[in-house]
Amino acid sequence: MREQWTFSCAGEVIFGLHAVERVGLVARRLGVSRALIVSDGQLAAAGLIDRVRRPLDEAGIEAGVYEGGEPEPSTRAVRGCVEAGQAGGFDCLVGLGGGSNIDTAKAAAVLLSHGGNVPDYFGEHQVPEPILPLIAIPTTAGTGSEVTVAAVITDEERHLKSAILSPYLRPRVAICDPLLTLSCPPKVTADSGIDALTHAIECYTAVDYRYLPPLGDESAIYPGKNPLSDTLALRAIELVGRYLRPAVYQGQNVEARENMHLASLLAGLAFSNGALGAVHALQYAVAAQVPSSHGEGNGLLLPYVMEHNLAAQPEAFATIAALLGEAVEGLPPLEAASWGVAAVQRLKADIGIPMRLRELGVEQSAIPAMAEIAASLERLNRLNPRPLTRQDAEAILRAAY
Repeated sequence: MREQWTFSCAGEVIFGLHAVERVGLVARRLGVSRALIVSDGQLAAAGLIDRVRRPLDEAGIEAGVYEGGEPEPSTRAVRGCVEAGQAGGFDCLVGLGGGSNIDTAKAAAVLLSHGGNVPDYFGEHQVPEPILPLIAIPTTAGTGSEVTVAAVITDEERHLKSAILSPYLRPRVAICDPLLTLSCPPKVTADSGIDALTHAIECYTAVDYRYLPPLGDESAIYPGKNPLSDTLALRAIELVGRYLRPAVYQGQNVEARENMHLASLLAGLAFSNGALGAVHALQYAVAAQVPSSHGEGNGLLLPYVMEHNLAAQPEAFATIAALLGEAVEGLPPLEAASWGVAAVQRLKADIGIPMRLRELGVEQSAIPAMAEIAASLERLNRLNPRPLTRQDAEAILRAAY
């Protein structure tokens, strides 16, 4: 058994309405002279890039813009960002957007600092030293990338999403301004929000840090859940259950947007210090077959993986059911836990998350190969509360089909 756990975060988190106004002061405090804003054309059209550039200009920071961000970032997008960074001699990257743009900035900062190509850094602890300073400004509420150690990039040669995983990827500063999410479209709000719920549920029900093998000199990126990750994940679940629906359907509801932004942050802090599990393993396999957003795939798969895991953590899943509004007091734990699965399915239906893999275009004949990929992702499956064999993965995918 392990006897200690640790917890890390971005160097600083600034949260609240109008927080983006402080980006210039933050950059100046970091000693930045030239900052590259990593974003996309849609956010430029919405005026959000200007809302970041103006306070940088006022602080005397010369700002450039890279608008090549993609919904599911590829190695091509990262290369474009690196070229822009090299051409302008920038000494800081500002990731503005959803997790995709922030992940693009993270990966580009690695290459600008250490050279090479994106696949050179896939896996855990492949980044040798600190990277160019990163400021993360999320405009969606879901991935938590503003505080995590991961950058998920699509490897175009292998047609597979892979992750760079390193403590050096945690941004120096995360600026979380809920007002930047007001223009987020309903579908993106739904996909992002269900992603935050997935992060929180997977972390809260994961294997406890005490029951994993002792760590060596170089600790695992996901070391198992701990008391602090539990606290954060539970609050995130409660917030998503209460505020995701109004955030989707009442986009200008500032209270809903603020609380979903907080839920995403809390879930990101939780899982990046605790665990992810089989939902993410299966989603990586699905994404290799059909185009879909990361959050959409996670949300679709979540209740089917929960059903698989119920017997291993009935009390935890019963707690989740209660947080999602189910009247489960007095029920046996396993029965109460099953209501949590039903609550997630209803939430999916209410916000328009697909219910079945066939709706995404998955072919039934592809399921065995997808199961093989999912079962091979030991980094994630070792933390799942119930073992995931290839046969288990195939059964879950067929149930979700």
